[in-house]
Amino acid sequence: MVEKLCDDQDVILVLDDDEMVEEMVEEIVERGGCLHISFNDPGEALQYYIENSPKITLMITDLTMPKLPGPDLIRRALQINPKLPIILMTDYAEEHIPDDVRPLVHRVLPKPFMKTDVLDAVRSALDKIDHQHPSA
Repeated sequence: MVEKLCDDQDVILVLDDDEMVEEMVEEIVERGGCLHISFNDPGEALQYYIENSPKITLMITDLTMPKLPGPDLIRRALQINPKLPIILMTDYAEEHIPDDVRPLVHRVLPKPFMKTDVLDAVRSALDKIDHQHPSA
């Protein structure tokens, strides 16, 4: 049994154009007790975020995607909510992350990653948020 990572109000937006990765991350955060909304299309994810940003606690996104690359999505999401914690997944070395984006993300998860890597990143990101988690 995985410890509960999220409060009832936490919602994680998961985005990867690779359905297998998106589903794996979705399953991991779900097992951590987190509500989530998932997308394979970055344009759809951005539109959802624009319309629902107050509900989203954390974003987990891929670096390279067609139509709207991860760095562009990150910049636009942070224009809406500068405090949104973001976990960036990537198949590439960190040198491929634009210099202005690196300080904007909470954590970079190199692919392939282990479930514990995702759980640790989510736990760490949520711990930095202003709301209080219930004590165990």
